[in-house]
Amino acid sequence: MLRLPSIAPSLFLAAGLALSIASCGPTTVSRTATPPVGQTAPALPAGSVDPNQRVIVALLVPLTAADAGAADAGNAVANAARMAAVDLSDPRMELRIFDTRGNPDSARALAQRAIGEGAKLILGPLFGANTGGVGQVAGAAGINVISFSTDSTVAGGPIFVSGFLPEAETKRIVGFAASQGLDRIAVFYPQSDYGNAALRGVEEAVVSNSARVVVASGYPRTFQGIQETADPFVGAAREAGANAVLLPDGGQGLRSAGAFVDYNGLDPARVKYLGLGQWNANSTLQEPALQGGWFPAPDPNRLDSFSRLYAARYGAQAPFIAVLGYDAVQVAGQLLADARRNRSLTPFGRAELTRVEGFQGALGPLRFEHNGLNKRALAILQVRERGFEILDPAPARLDLGS
Repeated sequence: MLRLPSIAPSLFLAAGLALSIASCGPTTVSRTATPPVGQTAPALPAGSVDPNQRVIVALLVPLTAADAGAADAGNAVANAARMAAVDLSDPRMELRIFDTRGNPDSARALAQRAIGEGAKLILGPLFGANTGGVGQVAGAAGINVISFSTDSTVAGGPIFVSGFLPEAETKRIVGFAASQGLDRIAVFYPQSDYGNAALRGVEEAVVSNSARVVVASGYPRTFQGIQETADPFVGAAREAGANAVLLPDGGQGLRSAGAFVDYNGLDPARVKYLGLGQWNANSTLQEPALQGGWFPAPDPNRLDSFSRLYAARYGAQAPFIAVLGYDAVQVAGQLLADARRNRSLTPFGRAELTRVEGFQGALGPLRFEHNGLNKRALAILQVRERGFEILDPAPARLDLGS
């Protein structure tokens, strides 16, 4: 097993990022190619995109949101998107960045503006609450959207979500646990959208892995709420013979949940503690009960490489969410390159976005599904005292059944 230092993917580590933008107006990253003097681009059928001419891709992110964490995250995504545009070095793709300020009405209005300016694909917005309005505008114009949300409920129609989904992470960890004989899973989850999504995920995952959920209990995400619900949950889990407990939380909520579940009698030496991607943070290492626990995460080596490149470019640590901006621009570039090779006039169509072979992102392969969700290659990591170990590497490719 490979031992690696811990990685802390927080949305709030992007303070001081370079190239922040204070205006609602768009900024542009391009090396635009224009027809020779006296020559104009040929007329195209409605809805077509000529990949050999200038193609505008719009990025909608909260650069100046009132919430400092959201603004930091938005600037990080924008910086990573710029980095991807430079790496692509495509003189015919123009990336225009719009500041939504974290406001749903602004996001919708800017989506309309971007389409009016000729955008053929929309990347963003950052949050699920802002995505619906953008999707309505884009759908009416026949344009697809790659949202950065992790909320699977906003997917569908023109909206494809690119965030790391708790349902997909749950499938990965449940499948691995079941392969190790851990087939009776107790779930202690926060009463939140994320926690509910994780519960749905595990209930679906056990069906295809000859496992079962023996007990599930939600808790208010407060110290007192976790304390009061842990004891009856542990009693029910022990009575049901649970051999694994899934704790789909992060930060202080995870630390409290792990500590109280351990204190009330689910010994981590006897019952395997499992988590999701939110475990991939330094705070996880600070709770003794979580030592030895397993969770899914992107390939740490790839994440480290991306983080080093980002730091070299911008002089700041990249929050985990930044990679979504990089990947979205890379997807757009890969689709344009394919369209030129194939002489296609629909580079950003549904069939192209959902191609079977998927795409190569900064952290490995990803694929968009017809329902608007995504699949990504995930490793299984184990919590150790000084960091995380790779127990099961991320696959190099996504099989059709994965």
